[in-house]
Formats: sequence, C-alpha cells, structure tokens
Amino acid sequence: MLIIISVMPMVESDIIFDEFKEHSISEFFRKNRHMLGYSGKLRSMTTIIHELITNALDACEESEILPDITVEIKKLGTDRYKVVVEDNGPGIPPEFVPKVFGKMLAGSKMHRLVQSRGQQGIGAAGVLLFAQITTGKPLKITTSTGDGKIHIMEIKMSIEKNEGDIISHEIREGFWRGTKVEGEFKEVTYNRREQGPYEYIRRISLATPHARITLIDPDETVIFERTVEEIPERPEEMKPHPYGLTPDELLYISRKTESTRISSMLTKELSRVTTKRIRELEEYILRDKLLENYRGSSFWDMVIDCYLNINITEYLDKYKDYLDKNEIEEVKELINSLPESLPNLKIYYMKYLIMDHLFDKFDSEKINEIKKHFKKRPENFIEFAEKNYLSASLVDEIRKKIRNITKSPSEFVESLLNIGMVSNEEIEKFKAEIKNLLKKNPKNMTWEDAELIIRVLQDMEFMAPSTSGLRPIGEENIKKSLKTLNPEFLDAITRKPKTYRGGIPFAVEVGIAYGGDAGKISDNGKKMEIMRFANHVPLLFDTGGCGITNAVKSVNWRRYGLRSEEEVPLTIFVNLISTHIPYTSAGKQAVACSSEENEEIFNEIRQALMICGRSLEKYLSKVRREREEEQKKKYVLKYAVIFADGLANITNKPKELIEGKIIELLNKG
Repeated sequence: MLIIISVMPMVESDIIFDEFKEHSISEFFRKNRHMLGYSGKLRSMTTIIHELITNALDACEESEILPDITVEIKKLGTDRYKVVVEDNGPGIPPEFVPKVFGKMLAGSKMHRLVQSRGQQGIGAAGVLLFAQITTGKPLKITTSTGDGKIHIMEIKMSIEKNEGDIISHEIREGFWRGTKVEGEFKEVTYNRREQGPYEYIRRISLATPHARITLIDPDETVIFERTVEEIPERPEEMKPHPYGLTPDELLYISRKTESTRISSMLTKELSRVTTKRIRELEEYILRDKLLENYRGSSFWDMVIDCYLNINITEYLDKYKDYLDKNEIEEVKELINSLPESLPNLKIYYMKYLIMDHLFDKFDSEKINEIKKHFKKRPENFIEFAEKNYLSASLVDEIRKKIRNITKSPSEFVESLLNIGMVSNEEIEKFKAEIKNLLKKNPKNMTWEDAELIIRVLQDMEFMAPSTSGLRPIGEENIKKSLKTLNPEFLDAITRKPKTYRGGIPFAVEVGIAYGGDAGKISDNGKKMEIMRFANHVPLLFDTGGCGITNAVKSVNWRRYGLRSEEEVPLTIFVNLISTHIPYTSAGKQAVACSSEENEEIFNEIRQALMICGRSLEKYLSKVRREREEEQKKKYVLKYAVIFADGLANITNKPKELIEGKIIELLNKG
C-alpha cells in the first residue's frame, strides 16, 4: 500500500506577526461608533444632545450652580444639522479643553467612586469623533471660568494618538462664565418622536427638576422650566462597601493602598469597617477555619449542626415529593461544600421559606395547581412567587431570616468546645494564624487570602452604605415632576442605599402616575409608559434589553387592581442611582440587571414597584367601591319616585317629603 504524505509549507511566526499593530481607543470607536450610540440618524442626534447636556448638568451641579442650559438645533441640509449647547456652568480651563473633547477615557469621574451622569470619559470626545468622521469639521468650544477672558477654540481629534489638537485659539475680553459647544453633523435627523431629542429633554427635565432647559429646534422654542429652586447637595466621594466586594476588587485595592497591614487597609479603604469590626472579622475567620478543618471527616454532620441555625435536610424531607431529585442532591452537595457554598445555600433556604408560606396560605387544591413550579431552580421559583403571591414587606421579612442561617462565631466555637470537638489550645493556634494573616502586607495578599476575607465579610452585619455619595431626586421632587401629567393618583418612593457586586452602592427611586395624561398614547388608547433613568439620565433606546424594563414587566400588575398590564393609563418612573451604573454597553442606554445578573439591583427595583403598587391598589379599590356605591344609589333613585308615591298613599304624607328623606338616607350611606 502506497501512502502519500503531503507536507504544507509552514508559515513562519514572524511573518504572521508582521501585521501585528497597536490601535488607540479612538481608532476602535471610529470603526465601532454604534457602541457609543451612533447607529441611526435619530439615535445619533439624541446621543449628541445627551452627551452634551449631561456634561453641562454634571459641571453645574459639581459647582453648585442652578443649571440654565440652551440647546439649539438648526437644519443645514438633508441629514445635516448644526447643534449648539450652552450652559452657565463653571467653564473649562483652556489647557483642559483638548483633553475633555479630544481624548477618550480621560476625565474626572471613572477613577472616583462618586455619582455622576458620565462615567467613562468617552461622551464629549465621542461627539467630536462623530462630527469629524461625518463632516470632517472640528468642534468649536467657547468657554470662560469668569476670569474676564473668553476662550474660543476649535478642536479636532488625532485619532491615531487619541489626543485633541487645537486648530485655532482666540482670546477675547469679557465677563461671562460657562461653556458653549458648537458642531456640525451629518447622518442625523431631528423630529419629535418618542426616541428623539425633544422627548429626551422633556424626560431629563422631569428627572432634573432644578434645571431650566431651553430647546430651540427648527419648528419653535420650548422652555422646560425648573420646578425646584434648590440645587442638590454635591455628592461626596465614597469608599467601596464590604457587601458585594469581590476577591479581585480586594486585590486591586491591596495593590493601590498605602497601608502596610491588611487590617489597616480594610479600615482605611472600605466604608463601614472599623477597628471593632476587624476584631469581629477575626472571629468570623476563626469560625470558617474551624469548619474547614472538619471537612471530609466522620464528624462533619455534627459540626454542621453546630454551624447552621437550621436543619436544611428537614426541608428536603418535608418537600421531597415536590422537589426535583437533582435539587435534593445539589443541596446536599452545598452542605458538604460549606462555608464557600453558603451564598448558594441561602437561595435554596429562601425558596423553602416561601414554600412554607404558600403551604400555610393555600389549600391542597391550590398547591396542586402550582405544584409544577416547585421543581424550578430557586431563582426562577422565587421570581414566580414574588410576581404572583408575595408582598414587598413579606419578601423583606424572609430576607432578614436568611441572614440568620448560621450561628454567630462565639456560639459555634462554644458548641464545638461543649462536644469536645476542639480544644482551647487549638483555638489559640488558629487565632495566632488569623492575626498573622491580618498583619500581612497587602502587597503580599494571595487570592486565597482575598477569598477568605471576602467570604466572611458577606456574612457579617454592616450598616447600609452612606447616602452622602448618592444624590437621589427625592420622593417629593419626583411627585412634583409627575404632577405635570395631571394624574388621578400619584406615588413615589426612594429606597435606602444597597450594594451590588464590587461593593458598589446604589439606590432605586420609583414613581407611579395613574390616569389623567399618564400613559403612552396608542391606536387603542392609553398604554403603560415606562420611563427609565440612570443617574437622572433618560434611557430611550434598547428598551427590551434593559433590566429596568424587565423588572417592571416581571411585576404582576393585575395583583394591584389593574385589569390589564398593557392597555392602562399608567406612567412608571424608575431612576437607578449609583457611583457606577452597570450599563450593557458603552452606549449607556440599558442597565445590566436580572434575577441572575446584578440581582441586587433587579430585586430592589421590583420591591420599590411593589410598594408603590400597593398604594395604587388601595386607591383603585376605593374608586371601585365609590363607583359601586354610586351605581347602587342611581338604581335606588330610579325607583325612589315610585316608592315615595306608594308610601305617600299609605302614610298620607307629602310625596316630596318622602323623596327628600330617601335621598338624605342614601347620602348618609
């Protein structure tokens, strides 16, 4: 047998890498401008307005100036417009103008844990990039800090270098303060559709009631007056909160810190961590190290009984006929993997607490009706139960119980001592190891060290993040804004701050307006309108891919008295504020949160909506009762004349007098 082997000439690796080149971030976005929001004519125009207005608002608010912003949009030709945005802010020192508008990923926000509309240092530079690649023209920047000198500069971007170049620079004398940005753009359009600049400005004025915004468009001039005269307090820079912190985040902090010990790093770099909490941290680490010491031993079940406040296997036995077999095995595996698996075990515990509630609440017929849902994954089952059967207050109560799933460190150690599983000498040895760990230089922290510290931090009790670094709109201001819709019912809530992954603080605000001009006009009447905001900024695009939209739709609105979840005159206002918004992309039009991703945000939005939903339900129930009473009165009055006539014949009293008495009785009822 003849075997023929074909040998292909190998391409040398140095030839392959001849084309290897580095590219600037500006070059990347020049080819991928859609990632910045420049992907359609109307969306591109709205993105330009969004970037310039949010920069102006941030600048004014950081300088504690009531914003007065003018936006002018002029049509120059087919798909060609000139945009001018002027503010009364603090102005920009001339040496920073090329960096602000000509350099991507340069700014004063990304490296600070502080709430602001912009985050990445891309927005203003993106506007210049879009102007440059569609018209070849620079941006004209007029700015002054109020020092008597007005700087008029033309800026272009050196895309290869990711730097701003000054094309011209004129200085005039004059007393004015602020910034004016002028640019020409092609491949854009303007109209007053829902996703256009007009609607964007209308919504941002609702979320920024202290701002006055004037829009001069090709048709007319519209002024969105401020409804609040007080400037919000300037948010303070914050430290990461222990909750939600990840090992990678902690290691990042350890590389940047000036502290020489891990213990001092924790108190200096994290919020809500004091010297007292470090001593408590030592106790929690001791608990986890003692537990790990017995993993795989014949005493494991006995030690777990000392560790947990509950007997999770009792739930498995109790509901074995309703749970999936794989779930039972998975929970047993989680018990064997403690303490690392504690967060996952808590989710199953929450599922079983909800099942307890449903079994107490419903009869066997109803339980059989929803039986198939008990086999769902805990996250999916919890979402199903919250949507259909649980109130916000009950969910909060259940979550509090979950935090007490384990015994305190002192109780655990005492239990082990009582049954002779550990000696005082062994405990002292562990304590010495833990002290050495916390004395270690942060630069020498290992991944295993970080994992251990983060794990026990999540099980400790900490105060909620400070509100000093977050600037909510506020319940009253949301109500003032939504009153412009002339609703029949109005409610709003600002939730207390929480944290999501990385120890990042956030808070959720929700407003609901029903009736009047609330809702979105459609061919079939009014529909539910969802107004999404992130750090007070309207999100008009990528609606279906946004976690805020999905959180609103995950609520069963029929439970709150609405006969339909779509055809209803209802406006829902949701504002997520945070020192870092988890957007789905650099276009910043959708928030990444769901029951499985950044679930802390998703759950907070749902909780806030459910609380406002209860208020709406009370109002609608009252309206329906009044309507039913009115119908009854009309029905009785219909026959009152006949009844009065017959009664007058029997009693020999005037018919008019009897009619008056009947009406008087009905009004009292």
